[in-house]
Amino acid sequence: MALPVILFTFVVFLSTSSSTRTLEFEQNGFCTTMHCNTIAKLKNLENCTIIVGDLKILLLERAKSKDFTNISFPKLKEVTGFMVVYRVAGLDTFGRMFPNLARIRGTHLLYNYALIVYDLPNLTEVGFYNLLKVDRGGVIIWGGPLTCNVDTIDWSHIAPRARHVISSPDQNTCSVMCTCSTNPATNRCWNNRKCQRFLDGPDGEHCSDQCLGCRKTNPNSCTLCREYTDGDACVPQCPSNKLVLSVSNYCINKSDCEFLGRFAWDGRCVSGCPENYVKKNNSGTVTCVRCDDCKKTCGNLTLQTLASIQDAEKCVYVNGSLTIRVWSIPNVANELRFYLKNIVEVSDYILIYGSMTLTSLHFLSSLRRVRGIRLYGKRYSVVVHDMHNLQTLLLSNVTEKLNIENGTLRLYRNPMLCRKQIEKLRAAFRETPDELDVPQGMNGYSGSCREVSLGLKIRATNETSAVATFYPNAKADSNYTILYVRVPHGINASIVPETCSEFEWNAISVNVTTQSLVKVQLMNLLPASTYVACIETYESSSRFLARSSVVNFSTPVGKPEPPFILELTASFSDAIVIRWVNHLDFNPFIDHYELDVRIVDISDVDVIYKGNCLFPDNNMIEIDYTRHAKVRRPPRKYEKSCESMCGVLSTVTVGAMVEDYFDVCGAIEGCGDNEYINRPNNITRGGIVHSTSLNLTAPLNNTQISGLAPFRDYRFELRACTKELCSRTVREFVRTLRTKSVDVATIKSVSANTLGYVTVEWEPPKRINGPILCYNLEIYPGIKINNNSRTLPQVTCVASNVTNIVVKTIQAKKYVVKICTTTLGSSYLCTDVVKVDVIEDIPSKTLSTWLTGIFIGVGIYFASVFFGWKYGFREVRTDDIPLVDATSEYRNESEPPAVMLSDFAPIYSVPYRELR
Repeated sequence: MALPVILFTFVVFLSTSSSTRTLEFEQNGFCTTMHCNTIAKLKNLENCTIIVGDLKILLLERAKSKDFTNISFPKLKEVTGFMVVYRVAGLDTFGRMFPNLARIRGTHLLYNYALIVYDLPNLTEVGFYNLLKVDRGGVIIWGGPLTCNVDTIDWSHIAPRARHVISSPDQNTCSVMCTCSTNPATNRCWNNRKCQRFLDGPDGEHCSDQCLGCRKTNPNSCTLCREYTDGDACVPQCPSNKLVLSVSNYCINKSDCEFLGRFAWDGRCVSGCPENYVKKNNSGTVTCVRCDDCKKTCGNLTLQTLASIQDAEKCVYVNGSLTIRVWSIPNVANELRFYLKNIVEVSDYILIYGSMTLTSLHFLSSLRRVRGIRLYGKRYSVVVHDMHNLQTLLLSNVTEKLNIENGTLRLYRNPMLCRKQIEKLRAAFRETPDELDVPQGMNGYSGSCREVSLGLKIRATNETSAVATFYPNAKADSNYTILYVRVPHGINASIVPETCSEFEWNAISVNVTTQSLVKVQLMNLLPASTYVACIETYESSSRFLARSSVVNFSTPVGKPEPPFILELTASFSDAIVIRWVNHLDFNPFIDHYELDVRIVDISDVDVIYKGNCLFPDNNMIEIDYTRHAKVRRPPRKYEKSCESMCGVLSTVTVGAMVEDYFDVCGAIEGCGDNEYINRPNNITRGGIVHSTSLNLTAPLNNTQISGLAPFRDYRFELRACTKELCSRTVREFVRTLRTKSVDVATIKSVSANTLGYVTVEWEPPKRINGPILCYNLEIYPGIKINNNSRTLPQVTCVASNVTNIVVKTIQAKKYVVKICTTTLGSSYLCTDVVKVDVIEDIPSKTLSTWLTGIFIGVGIYFASVFFGWKYGFREVRTDDIPLVDATSEYRNESEPPAVMLSDFAPIYSVPYRELR
């Protein structure tokens, strides 16, 4: 899913960037946005120290490698916006072109990304050797089939709090092993000569107080400045005769500021004025002037959608009418309150109608005047009708200061709007509304315009139930109904029973037969929740409805719901990232998390009996990213996940985002309440973590587990805990990535004799990508082997638990031998060839040898005489029967065939079981 997003990004980018032309000039090392689509334009970067804007290098598809031979920009240290390199042919590394680029600030982003290197067919390495920091935005390195050392960089250190879309290199093409550090977490390199630089951590650079990055040989030679940069020096503040460039904290003079299209204000070089200030030009001098009443005049406003509400954000004066009719916009009262808070004056009239969810007009918090130049129906300046849940009008402080210059008030069909609320607004009109304008019985006819006090109290008895108590009145024809509703977390607006479109109120009718205290059980409540309740009374004789004031109560937290794992991703061969969110109801109460990590044990018996020699798995080393990266969206009742700017620690995104919602309990083993939790011990063997238990303090919601075995499955178990109880366990499995330059055995000894028996002994690899599945012994008899040899060896496959073997092969004077290892993550990695000469048998020249020869000779003589005498008297019966087998001289019965039957015999054929 990541690749289509990238393609869409660049289609949009090209369509927008190609239609604009930016300045491509430089002054005193400061450059504006650079758009380089030719080699000639690329050379304009020669004197740039900082690009104030974006750097775009794209569509150099006919360029050759020789075009970049002498192109280098060692002065360039910083880009304030984003940097994109797209479809540039012939470029093999950025190391020569940008050897000192140290920072990309990302003040402007291209779809949430600050560094994009995409579709460079000849790029063999990225090579930003001195890149230390991407302040804002993510990184895309994609579409370079020859690009190596992409996964040997810790991009989360360079660009924290952002997403990284990194292509996986070809394992067969890229085989350079980093040797920069003994610490696996910081053993990162750009190539086999250049190591990654770190600002902090165990391999961080120790610099002076003014430096953010520096040379290792000189802590005062700063690569990046911590505070301000004045030329080549790092200073705590800019000199008084210079301005601070607002986007980068560089100290520049006024002429440089004007060159960048900016202006000087308050000691800074800025492109615009801050809030509550307005830009003014006085005789050619641009400055910012404070405005206590920054006015923006809008025309007629008709608010029906969220987009139309948001468009009114900066409106102060409405030169026309204000019409509001909103239906099913979620949380619309808060949206109106935020976006209409600046409206001070309406020139014509205000019309509000048909808005089912609004319970008040409090969102017009700054309204001071309605002029009534043009009236609604030629009479009314304020009209409110068909507002089924409206209970209050304007705020008291607004009503007291409101000036209605012309027109009067019109209110009708507002069933919950009581008359006392209408009377508060009536006084603001110079022309008092009459009975036709505010008809009797057309407002407040369904509402509880009279409150009753019945002493309602609510007490929660446990996580899911509560008891309501009240005292009924003395009237016999009164009917009582208890109304209660759960208030979602984060809702601060007043809750009343009439807002049925947003909240589903529960109602319990109470049959009262006594005048004493009444108790009513409220069942099926949710834990860790806040509820509001009231009691409604209806007198059947007078048809009068009244309601008590609202009472709040909360249910205990109890056992929380389990967290939801958003991301479980192998970031490297020895590290896995986990990120999660909480259930919305329990999130405010989570105190800490329990995280248990266990390696999935693979029994030696399972590996031996898999039958790898008989049934080799040719697809075994194909990377299955669903095993290396699991990234999912949470269900609706959980916190929202974030897409690009939320601190994703991993760099593997091939398995990218899954759109479906998941049943949390479906991923939980033993979802019941009586789950037994057996936490593992902290066990490390040979520097490899086999199990660990962590207690993580909230609100932390992500972590990285390092020191893991490469290409092994690990089980993660996560629980969210309050101070008293922990949730059920959510479990997931993920496999680490493979590592390079491992899985190679070591030959200890090799010997051979004259009968063709070769004895080999070896040591298993010290580091392996998953368990060893089998070994293959290759023997080349009597030939000289080299890398170009096409001679097929005699191959013998042996089980993973065997480390020595005697093999019968054809007789030769010397042999060449090598051992090849097959692991779960590597198919065939071999040792260097070892040559061995045959050990000749030394003859014994003793007397017994001579006597044996003489005895055999005498025996042959007497045997010949005997047979000659016997056959001399026999009759020859036929001449067709040969006396000697004619093929005997070509046979050697003691010599076995070159290929033995045992070479084809299966070793084992029992199915492999990863989990016992």
